[in-house]
Amino acid sequence: MQPKQRLLVVALVLFALLGQGVRWLAVRSGELALRPFDSAVLAQELDVQNRHCDLVHVNTAGIAELQTLPGIGPVYAERITIARRDQPFTKPEDLLRVPGIGPKRLDALVDLICFYVPDGE
Repeated sequence: MQPKQRLLVVALVLFALLGQGVRWLAVRSGELALRPFDSAVLAQELDVQNRHCDLVHVNTAGIAELQTLPGIGPVYAERITIARRDQPFTKPEDLLRVPGIGPKRLDALVDLICFYVPDGE
């Protein structure tokens, strides 16, 4: 098969897929996946991407992730998880209710954390 014919076949296949509602979607760190277009699924994926930031989510992070923060070891990480069960954190000052976290430690954390609250909480 000649290169022009091969290119034509590839183009026809792509147009056929696009005509059937198949779209390329970016999935997980730049990977591309070919799957049927579903606006509800796309909206849900975009919502998930929008609520995630590169910072540490203090309401959902595990103990290991919390320990990546400066001044937060296993004891403080456990205290944070216990405190957020009672009431999710919504602003940096909420972390002051965690025993051992004072204004100085909070200042070191404030630019590294965010406060996404999962639905149902």
